[in-house]
Amino acid sequence: MGYRVVQYRSRYPGELLVAVARDLLDATGRLEAAGRAADADLVRAGPDGRGLVWIRHPDLARAVLVDENDGVTKARGLRLAQLVLGHGLLTLEAPQHAPRRKLVLPAFHHQRLRGYGAAMVAQARAEAATWTPGEPFDLVASMSRLALAIASQTLFGADVDRPRITAAVTEATRAFDRAQHPLGEWFARLPLPNTRRSRRARAAIDAEVYRVLAVRRGAPEGDDLLAMLLAARDEETGAGLSDAEVRDEAVTLLLAGHETTAVALSWTWPLIASHSAVEARLWAEVDALDGPPTADDLGRLPYTRAVFAEAMRLYPPAWAIGRQAARDLDLGGVSVARGTTLLLPPLALHRDPRFWTDPERFDPDRFTPERKAARHKFAYLPFSAGRRGCIGEQFAWTEGVLVLATLAQRWRLRLAGPLPPPLGSVTYRPSGPIPVVAERR
Repeated sequence: MGYRVVQYRSRYPGELLVAVARDLLDATGRLEAAGRAADADLVRAGPDGRGLVWIRHPDLARAVLVDENDGVTKARGLRLAQLVLGHGLLTLEAPQHAPRRKLVLPAFHHQRLRGYGAAMVAQARAEAATWTPGEPFDLVASMSRLALAIASQTLFGADVDRPRITAAVTEATRAFDRAQHPLGEWFARLPLPNTRRSRRARAAIDAEVYRVLAVRRGAPEGDDLLAMLLAARDEETGAGLSDAEVRDEAVTLLLAGHETTAVALSWTWPLIASHSAVEARLWAEVDALDGPPTADDLGRLPYTRAVFAEAMRLYPPAWAIGRQAARDLDLGGVSVARGTTLLLPPLALHRDPRFWTDPERFDPDRFTPERKAARHKFAYLPFSAGRRGCIGEQFAWTEGVLVLATLAQRWRLRLAGPLPPPLGSVTYRPSGPIPVVAERR
């Protein structure tokens, strides 16, 4: 098919650069508005369209993520994230990425998820035990604590010093966020207060991770993710991961993994609270379980999963996927020059009326098997896709569904104030607290 391509017309020189420096959502919102106004599938921006390409069609998203995967690299923002994350799967490029992914993948096998599920449920119940009925609290902070507790428990088991790793990860997450700033590369070279805090945070998290590694190298048995990383061996050479490589994967899982799930859960509960019919169906499903949910109950929780899926449609944590053309590309007949930045926005694809009926409406029934089968696969990309898709996708689905089911069995959450607007940075997260009140069911 032929795709409609338009050139973004700047109102003044450097308009997009100024918008990006002020607010990334503002800049991408202008590209999306230009695309919608022209009913375009792709928007070019920059001199001769070589600077930036904004992709608005699922076919073109598939071309970048699957068909032309060998011709693209990670975008600049994720390369800068190496300052904090190191060289884990999220930031690695070919040819190192494929063999590393093969080594790490067994840690996320579905049989392993059954064991992780018990920790997810236990941590959800522990977090809810801190709630006082009728007393407002910040849902964002609560879901962040919960997601980090789950990540720490499933990754390190009981070996990690939870308060120490929590403080280090909190500061490292901020550093990760700052690395995405257009001037982040320059900031990292200057002795600014933020730079010094970032280095201290990395040093603190490294000290704790390497401390645990030293213990576990001597006693590698265990059923957590760290044990799996330590036991991973290349099928041909028998070589395992070095301490530095294990560190990089562990930090990536801690920072990227807990942040995205926390954000997704933070948006999900307000949507449930403001849709009574959805809430009633969710309660009916979780109340039909024989007790607290387990990973074996996931097949009995299709509506819970649909609620989580629909929340991530409207508020995808990974709201913009960035790539850079490593060579000249042909995307469905659209020529893209080497060096061009490619932006694939799940946030825009998930709300495009060409692919979703009444896209602004919260409707978990969009994710029935019949409606999913009738929809373009690449119109929904909460975890990206292809060989660079999120390796922890099934972990995230398991966590999201089990946490929702666990909390919904005992609690009702009510908004105690207005929702903050979204902030489009590393994730599409709330820009401030979400005040809620918990009521026992």
